[in-house]
Amino acid sequence: MWADKLGLTEYHPKLFEKLMQLMTDSEVDYTIFFRELSHIPDDISALKKSFYVKTSPQLDEQWQSWLKSWRDLVINDGNLAEISTKMKQTNPKYTWREWLIAPAYQQAMQGDYTLVKELQEVLSYPYDEQSQDVEDKYYRLRPKAFFNTGGVSHYSCSS
Repeated sequence: MWADKLGLTEYHPKLFEKLMQLMTDSEVDYTIFFRELSHIPDDISALKKSFYVKTSPQLDEQWQSWLKSWRDLVINDGNLAEISTKMKQTNPKYTWREWLIAPAYQQAMQGDYTLVKELQEVLSYPYDEQSQDVEDKYYRLRPKAFFNTGGVSHYSCSS
């Protein structure tokens, strides 16, 4: 699974372990990160839209080093355009996020299903590029207001 998400033909444990450490240090939104990585950037600045914290120059250097190692593997595996396309079919752009869904529940309890229907439409095509309005509304970091909010900030597959 991780090889597919990274656009690689085989799993590279050391590369993956370093990535997980960098993602933790940068407080990365996984969905946005992997989707942006699917564009196969050559500079870390392209991935920073997935970071919740400002990174230090030292951390940026570590990211850039990881990115170069990863790109070298991707380039060796084949055609970048094809790999990018395959990665975009593996890494969704839009996913179920409780902080997006909770307001839809609240509106539905009042008899207004507009947001439920809108989310259903967006999430029916999670791998597709959609309108700029949809991207602005649903392809973004969790708002600070939802940090540490039980049932909205964090949930697991079993919740």
